[in-house]
Amino acid sequence: MAAPWLLRDSDQSFLQRHAHWHEVLDPSQLLASDAEIKKAKSLVQSLESRNKGKDQENEVTEAMKLCTASIHPDSGHVLPLIFRPPVYVLLGAPLVVASLVRHTSVTAAFFFQLPFQTYNAGFTIMNGNRSLPEKSQQPLYLSASILYLTCIGAAPALAMKRLGIRSPAIHSFFGKILPPPLYALFGGLSVALMRFSEMERGVQIVDREGNVVGASYKAAEKAMKETALSRSALLGITALIPSLMRCSSNMTRNPQMFTLLGHLAALVTFGMMVPVSFSIFPQKGWIRRDDLEEELKEKSSEPVLFYNRGL
Repeated sequence: MAAPWLLRDSDQSFLQRHAHWHEVLDPSQLLASDAEIKKAKSLVQSLESRNKGKDQENEVTEAMKLCTASIHPDSGHVLPLIFRPPVYVLLGAPLVVASLVRHTSVTAAFFFQLPFQTYNAGFTIMNGNRSLPEKSQQPLYLSASILYLTCIGAAPALAMKRLGIRSPAIHSFFGKILPPPLYALFGGLSVALMRFSEMERGVQIVDREGNVVGASYKAAEKAMKETALSRSALLGITALIPSLMRCSSNMTRNPQMFTLLGHLAALVTFGMMVPVSFSIFPQKGWIRRDDLEEELKEKSSEPVLFYNRGL
């Protein structure tokens, strides 16, 4: 069954989803205890069987926000605090800014890339689709994937160091032009690597009433592509703003001030882009029945079916 707090998600516009996520990402949601979260979950699950007055509607709305911020929609388990969406804003912002700093050594570049890639990977795994039983991710595979992404992040510093590049034009390319597409690549590649198992087992699809239809590989592919695009937009635009600031002619007059402003701009941009990224596609994803596998088309007559896209 689909999580009750996702039931209306696919019917909302981008602006409605953005407004919802803007409220869900409120750090005060992190102050709720496990008991309060479970109480909110019970309230939302009884939503359909209750006749709600205005006060009760407000109570259910607040409970839905808390559930979205704290509970995985597939498993129904309370998410670890560090991997809840509101924490992604608070912890992800300084990590991505630290990784964007123009490091003078390969070791420093690697050192600051590693925690960023590790946390981004952990958040992706914990907030992926869990509608079907899955084998635990192999630690070796996860470690190799994170190390691979970290090495890509440190590659520009390594190239400049080993090749002894001194050309101002090349330095400008690595410092101003390369970061946005590189970080956009990080976002999409991290999702693809961490959620690859969903492509192997499929994801559970349901009809509008929440009745399970089956497991679809095509829905899993669509979910992963949409999440990868949204994450690419988040990290790519976050890296773009300081890169544009470095292109300013005023940068050469006071480089230290502009460097500080660039870091602050990246912090603010990341914080503003997280709800945008989460809202580009509905969390309750949908797929046309005609696009499903042949064996699933016969199990439902509804034109559109739904699944948890993940974050």
